[in-house]
Amino acid sequence: MESEVHRPIADYPPNIWEDLLTTFSNYDLGSDETLEEKHSMLKDAVNESFLASLVNPIENIKFIDTLCRLGVSYHFEINILEQVGKSFDSLDFNQMIRHDGCDLYTVGLVFQVFRQFGFKLPADVFEKFRDGDGKFKGHLAADEYGILSLYEAAQWGTQGEGIIDEALAFSSQYLKEFSSRSNNHLTIRIKNALKHPYHKGISRIETRQYISYYEEEESHDATILEFAKIDFNLLQTLHRKELACVTRWYNKTEIETKVTYSRHRIAEAYLWSLGAYFEPQYSQARVITAVALILFTALDDMYDAYGTMEELELFTDGMEKYSICNVAPNGIPESMKHIYRVTVGFYDKLEEELEKEGRSGCGFHLKKSLKTTANGYMQEAKWLKNNYIATFDEYKENAILSSGYYPLIAMTFAGMGDVAKLDAFEWLSSNPKIRVASEIISRFTDDISSYEFEHKREHVATGIDCYMKQFGVSKEQAVEAIDNIVSDAWKDLNQELMRPHSCPFPLLMRFLNLSRVIDVFYRYQDAYTHPEFLKEHIVSLFIENIPI
Repeated sequence: MESEVHRPIADYPPNIWEDLLTTFSNYDLGSDETLEEKHSMLKDAVNESFLASLVNPIENIKFIDTLCRLGVSYHFEINILEQVGKSFDSLDFNQMIRHDGCDLYTVGLVFQVFRQFGFKLPADVFEKFRDGDGKFKGHLAADEYGILSLYEAAQWGTQGEGIIDEALAFSSQYLKEFSSRSNNHLTIRIKNALKHPYHKGISRIETRQYISYYEEEESHDATILEFAKIDFNLLQTLHRKELACVTRWYNKTEIETKVTYSRHRIAEAYLWSLGAYFEPQYSQARVITAVALILFTALDDMYDAYGTMEELELFTDGMEKYSICNVAPNGIPESMKHIYRVTVGFYDKLEEELEKEGRSGCGFHLKKSLKTTANGYMQEAKWLKNNYIATFDEYKENAILSSGYYPLIAMTFAGMGDVAKLDAFEWLSSNPKIRVASEIISRFTDDISSYEFEHKREHVATGIDCYMKQFGVSKEQAVEAIDNIVSDAWKDLNQELMRPHSCPFPLLMRFLNLSRVIDVFYRYQDAYTHPEFLKEHIVSLFIENIPI
């Protein structure tokens, strides 16, 4: 009898967005032609300002930084890349930023912008801010904007850059002091930067916050500000339509009623896909990625908090063979058969679409990535059944598979059009360094945040447990060690984003953006499982528009 089967059910919090999703799925969100005309006029004006800023290369880089933070740089991408490249190659420019007259705020900002676009400005640009003992000069602490700029620049560190490590420690110390002072807009910005630095934040969330900071700056440019507000609101309308589309798919597939033990996270899955790419040309990609994330959630919960060992073996075997026979395996509950049918149907349809686009062979790699993850889940199920605590190295090797990161990054590639043809998927399957770094960030950030919740029930040993056992250390020491592994992985990721690139830069950006999602969703708690921690972001990005 089903009721007699022992299942490691998790007590997941319910979906908190039922009303929002019902509203979105039931009405058509129209467009505002007047707003679109105004947007077009302002875009021309901002472009003129950009061209005017070319007279002063440093002011131009500051202008580019403002466009990026306000979330509108994608409109001027070709011009920006050309200009950043020119400045990076200019000897005069490099001498200018090393000159004593160029302050900490400016050098930090230039460092960030260059590295953001893949140009590895050497860390020695900060040497002039150190004293004879090699420590950052104490008087710099009086410059709040300068310290914030140094802190955000230090997020771009790579392996072996000792001065950047020192910059991070120095700036963090003073920012913590500043954050306890008067509550002006700069203090709010500092608090948010300490929680999630700009480099590690989801771009739409960062944009929403920065628009409010920028508006408070006395020197703000009213035209750029208005353009950014309208651009945000127009994109928000598109994002709402996409969320409505995902919701309709979800309701149609009856996952909520047929897979009752899973987390139902439609809005959160869509926010995750929005973190991967927010620009209008990736509209269909966001819908596909959100749908895939909902399926990955159901699969994860099925392996982790429902299926018995025997059922999971049958399911995993069925996944391995599904290209030959896509009938759900016998001997598993109806809810698991439902997950199987919906998942296989989704992947088969996507493969057909990719074939029509002339991207033959990409569907094979998408399926391969999913099977790889299913095998990773299966390994964890076996360890749990046998009460086996893996060595940390064993855990790390399998955890990269069970993080679910490989099928997710492959899915974001599927939405990238001709830039991600078969060669890109083959490169992805070869375990490039950037993929490994991203998987480590994903798995271990999650392990640290979800440790307490997962220990409330029958659950396979996490990375923390494995580390504690192998090295004979306390939980706190294990967490610190794993935190350092994550920090090193961020440095590797940063390095892989620098030119010359191993594959097209737009594809590398998916690794960075998905790692940013992980930082926001999992740095302090498992916010995907506990959706109240993402509530303010979903309200600010999808419900409340920006008053103009």
